[in-house]
Amino acid sequence: MSFVDVHVQAIEECRQEAYKVRNMLDFDDAFTDGKSKAPKGATSAEIFGSLEGASALAKKIDDVWGSVKDEYGWGRSRMQGVEEALGQVAANFRGAAGASGA
Repeated sequence: MSFVDVHVQAIEECRQEAYKVRNMLDFDDAFTDGKSKAPKGATSAEIFGSLEGASALAKKIDDVWGSVKDEYGWGRSRMQGVEEALGQVAANFRGAAGASGA
């Protein structure tokens, strides 16, 4: 195994880890093994009984869950970018090594 192969292998291992993390950042999958469940649909104000402002509270809860879901999506997108960038770095490394005869 050459010096270049060692570096490319390390980059590829990092890329694979980025792929694993990206797949872990799925909103629905985050609740798979837990006791909690991802919310389905809008929060009903009825769960708060006759509490004044129950509708506004239910809306805020939905807003928070929406933000959490958005953050998961943002994280997935960023991790996909990292994964792709590492793949490009590995390809560039191989190309440069091939061009130099290494």
